[in-house]
Amino acid sequence: MWIYFKHKRDFRVQAARVLLMEIRTAEERIAQIKDKVQSGFTNDFPSVFPTKNWKTYSHLFISDFDQDEIKAISSFYDYGDLIEEFAKRNNDFFWVTTEERARVVQQKLAELVVHAKTQTPEIDLKTLKQKFLDEFASDPYTYTPQKTIDAIKNYTEKVGIITTTSAGIKLKQLAKLK
Repeated sequence: MWIYFKHKRDFRVQAARVLLMEIRTAEERIAQIKDKVQSGFTNDFPSVFPTKNWKTYSHLFISDFDQDEIKAISSFYDYGDLIEEFAKRNNDFFWVTTEERARVVQQKLAELVVHAKTQTPEIDLKTLKQKFLDEFASDPYTYTPQKTIDAIKNYTEKVGIITTTSAGIKLKQLAKLK
């Protein structure tokens, strides 16, 4: 019996540590995303949650947290999921835009070659091609859907820090960390 209860207690301690580390990582990544959005750098957002363990382990801690603390942690995970979803959409859209720009460059180069050969055969195609590529590459504007950025801004403002709240303190105690 003693071994059973010790194993069960050790499992709870390990689960609390996993949750605490996951929450700390998510807080850092949400802060990184928020900073990137505020600075106007709207691509390559990090993943908020490498794993989502709250749903797996929450039943172990129901009696340790009051209703408000459980709600705070659940809201943190819910908002984190939403931020991650919009960040993933934005990251995916960046690659779609990049592929579309590459397709357009190839299409315009082909049109340039046809035009140069039919209209002015004396123009050096290599020079014309290089000028076009230089012009296209120096264009700093890429399209980013504003709706995803607005959603990320909205949710990063709503999500709170858990590790410094009473729920975070209790989780540290359950993880046997000081």
